[in-house]
Amino acid sequence: MGKHAAAPQSPQDASQTQQIPPVQQAQPGAFNSAFQAAGVSDPKVGKGFNKRLAMRVGIVIAAVLLVVYIAGAFFFSGHFFPNTTLGSQDISLKSTSDVAEVATDIGSDYSVTVTGDGLSFTVSSSQAGLEVDGQEVAEQSIADNNIWLWPIEVFRAHDESANLSSEYSESGLGDVVRQQVETFNATATDPVNASVQYSSASGQFEVTAEKAGTKLDVDAVILKVNDAVLDMSSSAVLGTSELVQPTVLSSNPALTTAADTANSYLTADIELVLGTTAIHAADIGANEISQWVVIGDDLAVSFDEEAMDAWVEELAASLNTVGTERTYTRPDGQTFTVSGGTYGWTIDDDAMVADVEDAIRNGLVGQLTVATTLEGYTYNGSGVQDWGAYADVDISEQHVRFYNEAGELVWEADCVTGKPDGSHDTPTGVWRVLNKKTNYTLTGDISVATGQPEYETKVSYWMPFTYSGCGFHDATWQSAFGGTRYKDGYGSHGCVNLSLSDAASLYDIIAVGNAVVVHE
Repeated sequence: MGKHAAAPQSPQDASQTQQIPPVQQAQPGAFNSAFQAAGVSDPKVGKGFNKRLAMRVGIVIAAVLLVVYIAGAFFFSGHFFPNTTLGSQDISLKSTSDVAEVATDIGSDYSVTVTGDGLSFTVSSSQAGLEVDGQEVAEQSIADNNIWLWPIEVFRAHDESANLSSEYSESGLGDVVRQQVETFNATATDPVNASVQYSSASGQFEVTAEKAGTKLDVDAVILKVNDAVLDMSSSAVLGTSELVQPTVLSSNPALTTAADTANSYLTADIELVLGTTAIHAADIGANEISQWVVIGDDLAVSFDEEAMDAWVEELAASLNTVGTERTYTRPDGQTFTVSGGTYGWTIDDDAMVADVEDAIRNGLVGQLTVATTLEGYTYNGSGVQDWGAYADVDISEQHVRFYNEAGELVWEADCVTGKPDGSHDTPTGVWRVLNKKTNYTLTGDISVATGQPEYETKVSYWMPFTYSGCGFHDATWQSAFGGTRYKDGYGSHGCVNLSLSDAASLYDIIAVGNAVVVHE
């Protein structure tokens, strides 16, 4: 059979079955033509071109950056970096000449206000004699610019205030500050050093801490203000370092040592007593001792001799009775007041101070007999009777009585006392019998005219009671005793005249040291 003819296709079918012509493979010559059109004969050479092009671009950029870098360095060799201050002024991007003017203005307008610790005043540049060399400040400041690191430095903050070095009249500034501080200090309080003090609450010496006062250290304040002026700071704030400081601190171990030593003296507990009968006179304990212990600036512990002397003197004044006015009541009920004489207590102040100090150092707990130069029979306080057995000479009655220690009348007799003429009076007061003698010769004063004693009289019994020569004795030349004979021309030279028998009986009972009370 023969081949059938293909059936005719519709246009739609034709479009669906249309075939794409095959792509012809490019010939190497086509690439060569393209490079040749670009002026490159070899494609391998194109890669080198890219490198050279990049290098050329880099060089151009580097050149531009170098120019910018050098230009910046040149610029900042005469101008200040951004964020740069001089004192309180912003000098960013300012030229050296501009900054010189700024520095000069700062100097002329400068003042510093000093405050703190209760003090406040202002010192101006004229008062301080301040002179700022603006050109020098500017040159010193611009020299701080690290121009080769300007790309970094422009992002940093810079303070050139330190270059505001100034030349000022130090004496002028010092005078202003000194005057202000000294005026302030006139009403300020001094600091208190740590010390050792007695506490009445604890009964011990204790270390007390130092205390800061309000007084300012003139030199420290001047130095503080000097620093502020040198830095051209507008203020100088004072603190504790400008206060006058304590020189002794509580941490000093010598204070503790001193306190321990002082406290060792407080262990003494002393009762002062009078005489062999140990009459209570006074007590010495911690409160008294603490007033005499002295801790010196070198922290050495000693005794305040003056304070001890004053205390002993006051005690002695209350204990001394010799010559003082005393009021007593005679056993018959009559009361008399008498003063003068040699009988009673006399404290030996110097010996007592030494004894007390020694007792304190040795920590005595017990009795200490008061040192005396004279002693009475008893002590009941000042101004009262301090004698035991005594002879009572009543000038008004012209009568003598002798009382024993119990106050019992054991003897009495009439007498004749001294002429009341101002020269031969029997002296009033409380005396003591000095001695007793028999068959004694009484000798009067030496007469200027004759050079001989006014009298020489033998007596059987002699009992003197004054150092001037007054005493009891027999007077056989007296025809009578008592009454008013002593002022009727028969008075003695000051002695107490007795009959022979009365003198003998008195001699037998009176003792050396007994009191003789003579009164009107």
